[in-house]
Amino acid sequence: MLKVTEESISLDQVLTDLKANNSGSVVTHVGVVRPASEGKKVASIEYLINGKEAERELSDIASEIRTGWEIEDIALCRRAGRLNFGEAILVVAVSAPRHKAAFEACKGAVERMKIMKSVTKREVFAEGQAISIPTPQHDAHRNTTEGPAKM
Repeated sequence: MLKVTEESISLDQVLTDLKANNSGSVVTHVGVVRPASEGKKVASIEYLINGKEAERELSDIASEIRTGWEIEDIALCRRAGRLNFGEAILVVAVSAPRHKAAFEACKGAVERMKIMKSVTKREVFAEGQAISIPTPQHDAHRNTTEGPAKM
């Protein structure tokens, strides 16, 4: 499952769709809107997403993960639009024969999703201020744990 949506993401649906017939481990990560940023209370976050480009990026990320780790399946879901405190921003789920590959692949996918070029993030603070956050550079957030050189 590769999905960009303005609707809430159902973790139950993600797990139902994830193939795990030959896996001994399923690892999930749900990134949520934090209550504060830069020492200020966050009212909401807006994600402006180029849909077609984001879908291509998700496909590329999934391919990188499949190449880099021995996994059975991967699900990548990304929210667009205005999200409030506690709402899911992204969901990653990975099934793999072994837990180490599942955990590492999940972490690798999360790190890549955080730097998607098709996504612009705008934080809206409780005081009414808003700030656009540039997408970090890939090299600045490169996975430093042991694993495939591709990540």
